[in-house]
Amino acid sequence: MESFLYMVPYLLVECASSDELRAQYSLEPFTYERPTNIPPARAGDCGVYTLKYIECHALGIEF
Repeated sequence: MESFLYMVPYLLVECASSDELRAQYSLEPFTYERPTNIPPARAGDCGVYTLKYIECHALGIEF
C-alpha cells in the first residue's frame, strides 16, 4: 500500500492534459485510513470499495 500512496500523485501529474491541471496536483504522498466499520459482503467487494475510496479521497469528498 505504501508504494501506491507515493506512486498515484506522480501518475496524476503525468496524465494531466495541461500545465494548468498539473499545477493543481501536489507530489505529496497520499495518506490512507483503513475503515473498520464496513465488513466485506463477498470476497471481491474490497477492490471496488478501495477504488471508490481513493476517488473520493482524491476529490476531497468525505466517504
